[in-house]
Amino acid sequence: MKRFGILFFALALATAVAQIPAPVFSTTTVNFNLSQLSLPGARQSVAGAETDVLLTVTPNNQFGETTLVNPSFTFVGGRYNRTFPAVSNWLNNLSPNLDGMQFQFGVTASLGAVQASNVSHWGERAGAFINYAVSNSWTLGFEAQWCNLPGYQHNTYSIALGPAFHF
Repeated sequence: MKRFGILFFALALATAVAQIPAPVFSTTTVNFNLSQLSLPGARQSVAGAETDVLLTVTPNNQFGETTLVNPSFTFVGGRYNRTFPAVSNWLNNLSPNLDGMQFQFGVTASLGAVQASNVSHWGERAGAFINYAVSNSWTLGFEAQWCNLPGYQHNTYSIALGPAFHF
């Protein structure tokens, strides 16, 4: 009887998920390249390569793994993205020539380990992002995040611009 209950639950869940229409932004692997950038009156931003593997668990929530590699440190942790479709709807209604549904606006937060100088510390990042869907498989993204990377630098920022591949 217990097996029947588990089987019934699995089939019900599969049926419910199958009926959700596939959005432009689906289960995702995201790759950003970070470029070092200096803003007036601020330190230089973090430079390196960032790779995120995110799984869309609900239409507006993504969870996954993030890795930020720099010659001086490595940050590996968990990442959460929250999107706000109301901004896309507003943009879509603003102009008849612009498809606002091709844009995705959201906030992100990461918590993980920073490995710098053979010492590990807890680190965190938080910020906002904008993605533009070029097709159902490719997007271009921009993100800006505050970073606390102990062992490397406290209270700095990163700015990323790059492509993302969705599958």
